Amino acid sequence: MHSFYCAAIVVAVVLGGWCRPTSATELIRITAANYSKIVPAGKEVDAIVGDYVLRNDKVVAVIAQPIANRKANMTVRGVAGMLIDFTTRYHGSDQLSCFYPAAGRYLFEQADGMTCEVDKIVSEQSQPEMLSGKAISISFAGTAVAANGTTAVVTYTLSDDQSWLEYRVRLSNDTQNSVGLTVEDSLRCDGSLFEMDVESDRKIFYAEDRYFGQSYGWMLDEDTIRREGSGRNLLLKSTKHSETQVRPGESFSWNGELACSQGLPGVRSWADAMLNQTQTVAMELTLESPQGAVAHASVDLFPLPAGGHQARQSLGTLVSTSKGEIRCSLLPGSYKGVVNSIGRQPREYEFTIESGKIHADTLSLPAASRVRTTVVDGAGMAIAAKVQFIGIDGTVDPDFGPDSAAEAVKNTVYCALGKFEQPILPGKYRVIVSHGTEYDAETLEINVAPGQLVPINSKLPRTVDTSGWISSDFHSHSSPSGDNVSDQRGRVLNLLAEHIEFAPCTEHNRIDTYEDDLHALRATTAMATCTGMELTGSPLPINHQNAFPMHRHQHEQDGGGPQTEADPVKQIERLALWDNSSPKVVQTNHPNIPQILGDVDLDGKPDGGFRGMLGWMDVIEVHPPEGIFNPPAANIAAKDKNQNPIFFWLQLLNLGYRITGVVNTDAHYNFHGSGWLRNYLASSTDDPAKISLDEIIHASEHGHLVMTTGPFLQTQLRVVGDGAAKVYGVGEDVPLGNADAKIWMRVQCPNWFDVNRVQVFANGRPVDTLNFTRQSHPRLFREGNVRFEFETELPKFSQDTHLIVATIGEGLKLGPVMGADRGELPPVAVTNPIFVDVDGSGFQANGDDLGVPFMLPQLAE
Repeated sequence: MHSFYCAAIVVAVVLGGWCRPTSATELIRITAANYSKIVPAGKEVDAIVGDYVLRNDKVVAVIAQPIANRKANMTVRGVAGMLIDFTTRYHGSDQLSCFYPAAGRYLFEQADGMTCEVDKIVSEQSQPEMLSGKAISISFAGTAVAANGTTAVVTYTLSDDQSWLEYRVRLSNDTQNSVGLTVEDSLRCDGSLFEMDVESDRKIFYAEDRYFGQSYGWMLDEDTIRREGSGRNLLLKSTKHSETQVRPGESFSWNGELACSQGLPGVRSWADAMLNQTQTVAMELTLESPQGAVAHASVDLFPLPAGGHQARQSLGTLVSTSKGEIRCSLLPGSYKGVVNSIGRQPREYEFTIESGKIHADTLSLPAASRVRTTVVDGAGMAIAAKVQFIGIDGTVDPDFGPDSAAEAVKNTVYCALGKFEQPILPGKYRVIVSHGTEYDAETLEINVAPGQLVPINSKLPRTVDTSGWISSDFHSHSSPSGDNVSDQRGRVLNLLAEHIEFAPCTEHNRIDTYEDDLHALRATTAMATCTGMELTGSPLPINHQNAFPMHRHQHEQDGGGPQTEADPVKQIERLALWDNSSPKVVQTNHPNIPQILGDVDLDGKPDGGFRGMLGWMDVIEVHPPEGIFNPPAANIAAKDKNQNPIFFWLQLLNLGYRITGVVNTDAHYNFHGSGWLRNYLASSTDDPAKISLDEIIHASEHGHLVMTTGPFLQTQLRVVGDGAAKVYGVGEDVPLGNADAKIWMRVQCPNWFDVNRVQVFANGRPVDTLNFTRQSHPRLFREGNVRFEFETELPKFSQDTHLIVATIGEGLKLGPVMGADRGELPPVAVTNPIFVDVDGSGFQANGDDLGVPFMLPQLAE
């Protein structure tokens, strides 16, 4: 770790987890010891140890350290020397992915190319990683990615009285020829919630995320701007300078500013103040009601002309925090705010901002129409729950928040402890209360009058007996993955509400944890978890692998995890051997099994494939499970063979590869993201607080696992020899010999979906005599939670046979408990195989291609 090129430093004063805001500007190197005290809050924070915090009493910025291969997350790369976190001090809600001065055309990875300047020293102490002054500048030197002989220096400056960050880019031509250079920066603000535009009258580009309360504004000094592209390819350019010819030995530079505010009115006011060389004044507004703070209320802000009350065009919208707070800096003048809050009539609020005087006020709002919900299990104990509100009789569905929110998402509320209070518009609603697939759901109707509190008290009995098994989802994501912006706490709430009992944290290319969210939700005993990751490389999609548990290096890049590799065989090997070959589950995601086994280019001709992967994987994703009932056509094109993974998994089993099949949601968003796929693993305990990771690993590696969209399916073989009967379960070998055997099957469902078929597959082919439907065998199917239970003689097989049992609700759906999209899926469950050794000499695979050319049997190892 290198030190600053300055000797003067200052000691920060710690108060309540934050350094006490002062008028001085501070530059602090992030360490493991100070991380929690100085790094800002927000779901897009990507700071690690070694980065730099530049802050004053108004804003805090994180600039990534100048080291090779510094990346913020999977998709935000090349961030050395770039601005990766930026938010206000009073409302920590970083939503910035990255601001790239010079638009990523240079790499600022030279540790010896970093300098800093302090124009006024406050004091000198003995901590060489901290500086303080009236204004601080930090500079980084970079070289061109295109190797065109130009170099760059980017400088960030923060002064003690500014709510914005200044930056300067200087490009130098070190060649013997003239070079054309352009004014070009880049901004990554990810997610569909961001609205972006250029306002020519204010000469700003803005990006606004209303829900999470963060807006950014960007200006060029003495210049107008234009935008090109969008999303991850958004470029911000000068309209005056399309290209400047820079002669050998000369430089070309530009200056700009980047501001942040809780809402767009603050960004627009800042831009107006910069153009008119005036100053803004802080406005603080707290929204209260008889129920307490009013969160997520929107305030549309209108300037009022002098002497009149006719509002001009809106400055934009401010949204209150969870504490009901709104803080924004505005130009002096009169304003009208139109306050909108779910469950209340709009309210107008007029106020005046005076120069040099903070405007602080509390606005009391009437009681909202709302619901107060309590959810318990059959024993009266509080449980996590998912509660949906569906408008009926002309009432529209509510929209509590975006699909990236945590608790209130679209028309659904997720709670961890069985209680919540939610404002809602007056009207009639159908309410669906659920807690996963082992519990009955309740549907009721409510009528909410204006200002009324409607109690909802639900008791959800656990009607499906899963003793000896635990539910799990091995694959889901949230914002730290870099390919979505969902609040990670929302992912954990999803899992808890759907009664997932074990879920590793598997963010893309980052070892991460759910432990802090479980602690915050007071739910550490409700779900077991562990650290893990999805290592996501190319070629896609097969070079995705999950692994858990893994050792997490907190606040280090990628959590200390391994890097990707272009060769999938090398990548999965690296993952499996990580942490000194520690025990872990290694899972292949999104597999194209024929491509892996022996067809790299998917031309239908054997070429070796990526077959080396098979020796390293413990489990493989084979969803959708209903594909087992729908084999592909014999002439299916090679490029389409990834569309039915479970069928080709059956072929893989026939070739002797005993790799456990799993199904996972791969959830990226929080609106019914989790719960619609899960695995049941054999476990010695049904208590999530006592779940053993060693047992999870063992059950996964040995196939003691059943895959399902909801039904709980069990099967066993009971072998009767000379002595007492012996029972075998999924994943086990059965040395049958001359003994007789019976197969037992049972399917349980809660009250909100059903099945009507149970089918046994032998070596991947359906057995006609072991096909049971509600129509053909009505007496075997029942009402109540046990929908099917039957034991019958196992046919005599002439060769070793692996048996898989599957159940489905043909023509049926999971229904509205799983939401409008996932609710369209059929209830289905599929076991992993039981391996029947007919002569007791050891199980031998039969090499059957199941009628669809796959790969030659001799390819099996």
